[in-house]
Amino acid sequence: MRNPAIDTAHTAALVRWQEPFSGFASGQDPRTSDQTLRGLMYGGLEHAARYGWLNAGRRLIDKTYIDMLWHVQGLTNMRAVRPEQVSAALDGLIQETVRTVWHELAGLGNEEKVDLAACWVGLFAQQGFGTLYSKAAASRLLFFLLPMLQLFNLSRGHLMVLDKLGCPSSGDDYQSYAESAGRAYLDVYDSLRMLPRPTPVLSDSAQQQLIQQLLNDSDWWERRVFEQYLHCIADDAGIEKRLFACAEDGNSHFLVVKFP
Repeated sequence: MRNPAIDTAHTAALVRWQEPFSGFASGQDPRTSDQTLRGLMYGGLEHAARYGWLNAGRRLIDKTYIDMLWHVQGLTNMRAVRPEQVSAALDGLIQETVRTVWHELAGLGNEEKVDLAACWVGLFAQQGFGTLYSKAAASRLLFFLLPMLQLFNLSRGHLMVLDKLGCPSSGDDYQSYAESAGRAYLDVYDSLRMLPRPTPVLSDSAQQQLIQQLLNDSDWWERRVFEQYLHCIADDAGIEKRLFACAEDGNSHFLVVKFP
């Protein structure tokens, strides 16, 4: 039996895959679509790996791409650190962590991917954003940066939806949340895996091929639709959209973003 909420989520995810994000600059920048952000973030790492993790004196992940992701993911109220600071911190973090195991990541077992994702969310939160309370922001960043890992976006809104789905988290930390999100994901996985995956359409043919291969070899698209599915459940339950965003200190577990 088809799940109407999954179908609605799939339609919404396809729009985000193809269309620019209206909340960034003029609302017409094609780099803010999911497919292009995926290419800029993950593609940037893949490019660095092919050239010895050297980037001709530039940042591995440019601050402009961080700023775009912050807008798309509702993190612009997080003023503890700015995009340029995150971009600078990522250089060291990527060199210390991702670089050493890059060629092994895709071949890890599911449990290893879950454990490594939780470890790196904590590490990136502390060293990239300066506080363990920034795990919400770190999860969003790594979701786009390392699609081969079993990552789920974290926020207070996500925690509330899991309660509605009968998969409450045993704690407000990322690892507890990810375990609960993983159970909810498996509950609908049979429906998710039957959905058609999008076809990348990018101006860079090499990057287009890279993203197509990524979609073929990982469950990132299923997790992306699952993310949208949680938003659909939230809408039906009257859970406010702002609870999926980030507070000024990056802590979306307990604090609510205050809009004017």
